[in-house]
Amino acid sequence: MDYELLFSISNTIAIIGWLSLVLHYVFPLQGFLSLMFNQYWIPLLLSAGYAIILMLTGFGVLPSAEGSFDSLANVRSLFEADTLLLMGWAHYLAFDLFVGMVIAQQAKSSNIPIWYMLPIWFFTFMFGPTGYLIWRVARPLIAKKETGEQCESAQ
Repeated sequence: MDYELLFSISNTIAIIGWLSLVLHYVFPLQGFLSLMFNQYWIPLLLSAGYAIILMLTGFGVLPSAEGSFDSLANVRSLFEADTLLLMGWAHYLAFDLFVGMVIAQQAKSSNIPIWYMLPIWFFTFMFGPTGYLIWRVARPLIAKKETGEQCESAQ
């Protein structure tokens, strides 16, 4: 199996997801494209790729590695196998994009301007939980500044 190709495909899918997130925020999609975005199809596609590799590894079709989750050294051993490294990467891509899409929906419902959102999405894309933390801290402040009211996450 060509893991580099699968890695590139996963990255391309994630970039398309993030670009569609920003475009959908500025120019709301209609019909099928809106359904695709609102039902998180792109993170689902990445999740499906992850699940397929997981099953093929579990059934011994793809190579695995020795290791476990009980110590940092054992986790490092797991990621020495390209199969499991690719799975880990797909996991990051899927979850970070999913979180970014949830943030976008919350921001849109609060009418938060895109200029506030771009750095938050950048941190979510690059650093996952840090972007989510920034969002949770910034959302009430931005909503209050923009509307003069507190949003529901501040209550």
